[in-house]
Amino acid sequence: MTGCDSYNLLADHYGIPKSTILTWHHHDRIAHELIVREHLASGASVKYLALGEGEPFSGSSSPNENLATYKLEGGSLEKSGSMSLDIATLERFGLKPSNTQVIEDDAGIYYINKESVDPISGDYLIDVDGRLSINYLQRLPGKKLAIAFDTSTIEVSEQDIKVLGRVAMEMKKK
Repeated sequence: MTGCDSYNLLADHYGIPKSTILTWHHHDRIAHELIVREHLASGASVKYLALGEGEPFSGSSSPNENLATYKLEGGSLEKSGSMSLDIATLERFGLKPSNTQVIEDDAGIYYINKESVDPISGDYLIDVDGRLSINYLQRLPGKKLAIAFDTSTIEVSEQDIKVLGRVAMEMKKK
């Protein structure tokens, strides 16, 4: 668990004298204090640390990824902070941390898959003449796209806009 391969390193890791660790080892004693310390520091299973049984970490926990968040206002993105999201949640929606952009607006939070830039049907982050927005796109015959703007829909050529990514997941405010 600690990566320590000697008593000296173990003593340094926990900030206790080497002689204490040697005494525990010599008398074949279990260092309960170190089990508790390691559990609190790493979240490792006490059963695993004390008995060597089971898995060190439960399958229910997942490492988190810290993602930058951007505010979409007036057609442009401005960095607004960051948020932590577990990798398992991202993976359930086909997202990878390296290709995910998190965008906030007044309506909610959008998780954009930046790899998905060939629109078929769905909500996408688009660039129209340098202005960004999230709109519903529908592919039409003849390399055309229908873009929904609130209650109206317009038809454009594929070359008229730049698709920056597909909305793979969103959280809406109620």
